[in-house]
Amino acid sequence: MPDLAAFQAAFADKLMQSSPVRDGLAVYRNNWLCATTDALADLYPTVHRLVGNEAFEGVALDYARHDPPASPILSRYGADFPDFLCDQAWVEDLPYLPDVAAIDRLYLEALLAADAPPLDPATLAAIAPTDWATLRLGTHPAMRIGWFTTPAPSIWLAHRDGDPGELAPEWRAEGILLTRPGLSVEARAIDRAEHRLLFGMRLGETVGEAALATANLYPTSDFAGLFARTLESGAIAAQPN
Repeated sequence: MPDLAAFQAAFADKLMQSSPVRDGLAVYRNNWLCATTDALADLYPTVHRLVGNEAFEGVALDYARHDPPASPILSRYGADFPDFLCDQAWVEDLPYLPDVAAIDRLYLEALLAADAPPLDPATLAAIAPTDWATLRLGTHPAMRIGWFTTPAPSIWLAHRDGDPGELAPEWRAEGILLTRPGLSVEARAIDRAEHRLLFGMRLGETVGEAALATANLYPTSDFAGLFARTLESGAIAAQPN
């Protein structure tokens, strides 16, 4: 008799093979496909809302056969679903859809990230002005940023909690910031300057280095305002004592 691992692998292969007739595995195959489709819809709710049940079920089934779950923890499933969407011919009519899927994934990562208190802006009051340039602030574990060549952030924000009706965003590159200062994920659109600031701080740049790089690229940006919004969003982690 085959060992358990070999049996499980063979059983999984059978489940992924479509059958023209109803065989003994049909009920298991249907349950497995339904479970993966439902899981992907839960992981990518905005994509699901945008394309509708029928279209999403079709692409979810194709994806399940292309990349079946490798772990019983379904939150790990579908990591490359945004890339998979890029390869689908019908997505050419919805060029923002892979980016919307990527934001759905960022939302999930922010939701499941480690807990940590955000930095209280009041604690920075004691820092001497001469020390600001060398100050290094760590980003919060739940902080996620993305920059896209499509208006996917505007589309995602508009559709996240329901159907906004007619929506005609300006076709331009946009960024998004997702944070979790409390129990829920918060998201808002960001411009190029704020994205550069957050990107630099996530890389470990000091406040002075991030400010200088942002000012050089975007000289009209209001760094003080950007930094204040960053603190208020909860994107910066509390510093250890």
